[in-house]
Amino acid sequence: MIAGMKYAFGDLLPDIARPFVIGIFIAGIISFFFPEDLTVWANEHQFLSMLVMLGAGIPMYVCATSSTPIAAALILKGLNPGAALVFLLAGPATNVATINVVKKIFNFRTLVIYLSMITICSLSMGFFVDWLYMFLDIEAKAVVGQASEIIPYGLQLTSAIVLAYLMMLSWIKKPQEQISLAAADKNQERRTSAS
Repeated sequence: MIAGMKYAFGDLLPDIARPFVIGIFIAGIISFFFPEDLTVWANEHQFLSMLVMLGAGIPMYVCATSSTPIAAALILKGLNPGAALVFLLAGPATNVATINVVKKIFNFRTLVIYLSMITICSLSMGFFVDWLYMFLDIEAKAVVGQASEIIPYGLQLTSAIVLAYLMMLSWIKKPQEQISLAAADKNQERRTSAS
């Protein structure tokens, strides 16, 4: 348990803090600027909304940590959950850098197969999730917004303050550790050259 907590708040948190904050920031922009009634368009154009999210997700350099709050904000604005899932699957799996690396290391044919499989799997799962929500008669927008009602406001605020404190602490601590490691590497090189 102690080792797990050390890993979660010592090693993992500094790695996910920046993308998490970027995702929260983008989710805030979506919540503020996107039109309130995205539901009508998304329900009328289910496949098109999935294609739009696929087109947005494939070239973006977004990881799973930052794409989750973005998808949640889009669902709260009325986007169908299948389209949000397409973004969650395609976004972290690809980006412009990955596309270039796959093309250079392998070839164009491999790149086409890679992107085709991500597209087919993402769209298939998107349609399945939309069908599941429709079959079970679940309102995605209502389900996503329920977490804030279940957890008491005091606990939400306390958790947010603790998380913000830990992230700031990790940002301060990480550069100091990198400086210490660089100094240790230089000392090791001096000892090696002196020998």
